[in-house]
Amino acid sequence: MTHKTGSATRKIPAGKLVRVDVIYSDRIDTVKITGDFFLHPEETLDEILKLLTGQTLPLDSQALTHQLEALLAQHDAQLIGASSQDIVEILLEALQ
Repeated sequence: MTHKTGSATRKIPAGKLVRVDVIYSDRIDTVKITGDFFLHPEETLDEILKLLTGQTLPLDSQALTHQLEALLAQHDAQLIGASSQDIVEILLEALQ
């Protein structure tokens, strides 16, 4: 199976810069999210990456956004300078 790579960077209006790098085939193999946004507590990023890794393509962006929001709520975590929807949209861009 051939693995593809993709990346996308976006400056969120009135927010921060977010970059998503992804390696994928028929599912997401690895994903990395970087940028100058804030996530509190920071350890929640590991949980977000676990959620995204292994997702089957094509993604259901609405369902994934809801899963991400539920994960943040479960960990009482807060994204500052970007939203769950921003992360999913940038991921989708990286997968094209």
